[in-house]
Amino acid sequence: MTSPRRSPAGLIILGVAALTAASPFDGLLRGLLLGAGLALVLLGAYLSGHHQRRTRPHGRGEAGPWLPSRDETR
Repeated sequence: MTSPRRSPAGLIILGVAALTAASPFDGLLRGLLLGAGLALVLLGAYLSGHHQRRTRPHGRGEAGPWLPSRDETR
C-alpha cells in the first residue's frame, strides 16, 4: 500500500518554526535549532521543486521535459 503524495510545505514550516524558536536561546541549543531549521527549509525547498517537476503536466502533447528548438542550422 502506497501513501498519497503530499506537498513538502510542512518541512518548510517546521524549519521556519525552528529558526524562529532559536532566537531566545544561546550556545549549543541555538546552533542546533538554527542548523536543523536551515536544513529543513533547504530540504523542503528541494523536495518542493522535485514535487513540482513530477506533477507538472506536459504541454502541447510533449512526452518529456522542455528542449530547445532544433530548427536552427549552423
